[in-house]
Amino acid sequence: YVQLIPGLSATDVDFSADGKWISYVAIPEGTLWRSRADGSDRLQLTSGEERTALPRWSPDGKQIAFVSMKPGESWKLYIVPAAGGMPHPVVKESGSQIDANWSANGEQLMFGDYSHDSGGINIRLLDFKTGKMTTIPGSQGLFSPRWSPDGQHIAAISPDNTTLMLFDFETQKWS
Repeated sequence: YVQLIPGLSATDVDFSADGKWISYVAIPEGTLWRSRADGSDRLQLTSGEERTALPRWSPDGKQIAFVSMKPGESWKLYIVPAAGGMPHPVVKESGSQIDANWSANGEQLMFGDYSHDSGGINIRLLDFKTGKMTTIPGSQGLFSPRWSPDGQHIAAISPDNTTLMLFDFETQKWS
């Protein structure tokens, strides 16, 4: 192991695409921060009762998606400007969202969505240009989605944590 930043107590570290910046969740507070990779230019991005998790940088390095966990509420995805500002919710629906991942071009955000109405977790995509939300076919019960580098596939984990599933956008099938 190599110490990232001496004295930093943090989890859920994510690097910007250019490797110059990091986002992280400070422990024990649970607040979201960003800084240069060497620890300089630190900026706290969230505060209050909410705890944060799983920050993910947008490909252009201008935004960070993260999970907001407020007492007594469902987990929600938010996006905050990397330069600071007010976080805003990704979707305004009931249910919980978690584990955001940006498409390579930054035009879509993929995430796990848990809703009592749909009977469990599935994987959804939000297209920022159209505002259209779609559910990946056959994704019921799968979680921890990740884009392939070429954007043609999604990898996700089975409910029993024993199988890695691969979705092909062209065939619209899982294997």
